[in-house]
Amino acid sequence: MKVMRYVPPSLRERRRYLLFELMGEREIDKRALLKELGDSIHSLYGDVGASEIKLRLIRYHTRKEGEGVVGVLRCAHDRVEEVRASLACIHSITDARVSIRVIKTSGTIRGATRHGGNAASR
Repeated sequence: MKVMRYVPPSLRERRRYLLFELMGEREIDKRALLKELGDSIHSLYGDVGASEIKLRLIRYHTRKEGEGVVGVLRCAHDRVEEVRASLACIHSITDARVSIRVIKTSGTIRGATRHGGNAASR
């Protein structure tokens, strides 16, 4: 029998959520984005740095026709600058030129998606 244990907030790991916008020549699959982002993080910070970042893609969806993609990434609270640098290093995904812009950084998912309007909150 498994028993779930409660972890008080003071012992939980702190996280940050980055709301980003991806503009590209064509629609980009989220798996392709994650692979490219993982490669970027590994090339800049190595295996140890990548494991300390604790990156997760929380949300990823397209806006209206031709307006790009909006997503939310989660990372460790003290590794936000490393994630932003890794995103800035990505210029193409599956031979399509892309531009990734971080719109907002927040301590909660709700705070990150509130800024993005209806496209980010879906």
